[in-house]
Amino acid sequence: MIKNLKALLFGLLVALVLCEIVLRIYNPFTNFTKQGKLVLPASQQTLFDNQWIKQLDAKINYSRNALGFRGPMPTDSISKLNSIITVGGSTTECRFLSDSTTWPFLLGEELKDSIPNLWVNNAGIDGHSTFGHLLLLKEYIIKLKPKYVVLLTGVNDVETEKPESFDVMNENKLQYSSVKAFFKSLLNKTEIGATVFQLYNIRSAYKKGLIHKEVNYNQLKDTTYTPAYIQESISKQKNYLHGYQSRLQEIVNICEANSIKPILLTQPSLYGAFTDSISGVRMDLKFHESNPGKNNLLQEQVLEEYNNVVRSFSAQATVIDLAKLMPKNTAYYYDFIHFNKQGAAKVAEILATSLQQTLQQH
Repeated sequence: MIKNLKALLFGLLVALVLCEIVLRIYNPFTNFTKQGKLVLPASQQTLFDNQWIKQLDAKINYSRNALGFRGPMPTDSISKLNSIITVGGSTTECRFLSDSTTWPFLLGEELKDSIPNLWVNNAGIDGHSTFGHLLLLKEYIIKLKPKYVVLLTGVNDVETEKPESFDVMNENKLQYSSVKAFFKSLLNKTEIGATVFQLYNIRSAYKKGLIHKEVNYNQLKDTTYTPAYIQESISKQKNYLHGYQSRLQEIVNICEANSIKPILLTQPSLYGAFTDSISGVRMDLKFHESNPGKNNLLQEQVLEEYNNVVRSFSAQATVIDLAKLMPKNTAYYYDFIHFNKQGAAKVAEILATSLQQTLQQH
């Protein structure tokens, strides 16, 4: 019995070692973590089939340059160019849009004729909140010394008081906040562990409703809440807003200390009370099955609490109120927060108009 158990354990150990070796040589999953360190996948080009979101292209051309960002390589030293790096989560990365249809790329196209020596790159990472943006800023971006960093933040910070697993697993250190966190961070230093956590993250994102999934707005159901429940849901955000404000302040401070001009964007969405001109659906009471605790109106009220934090930085940095400027229309989104091609083009158009004067002044 003991002999068989030893043989079983030995066989399992050998299998794990072989899996680790194979995954270190070739890992089919795009992973931003390598042995516990944030590593942006560089010099990658992928053409993948989109089988999930019908209104987007069937073939999506996704690439990352030698810096690990989406976009062209710089033609000169980044510090000498009118260089812009965009930072954010999935609404910045635009993973389900081809390179040439993401809003950061289109922003560059909109501005290239009026801003000399312009270079725009997209450093968005799906799932990252301001915890991850801080890490990205410290480990990558300040070393490159771009002139501007454009930050689209908010939705991934809602009710986030500590780094989500997306962010924690990108930190190159052991976590001692709990036994579970310790073993997760220890396992994350292996390729097997990082891959398992990536799959876990996808499942967690689905449960939070932060997934890429086309929404049929005509099939959404209505729900209402009592005034007390609505007030409680909004008041609950105070527990998280102070931390969000502090992280944004740290981002602004780091940028200024490194002669980088931060440009903050509020988070647009399809949340709110309006009648969609495309579907004819009255949206305020609609809710998605992934988040039955908040209908569309309450989702907007909550997200606006975070957008107000961004607006509060207008005396310290350029703030563009994209949430107010972006039309509420399903023509621009494939779910409640992610832009389709028309949406990305609209974002680029709005930002180009807003940024032109700022960029020409410097």
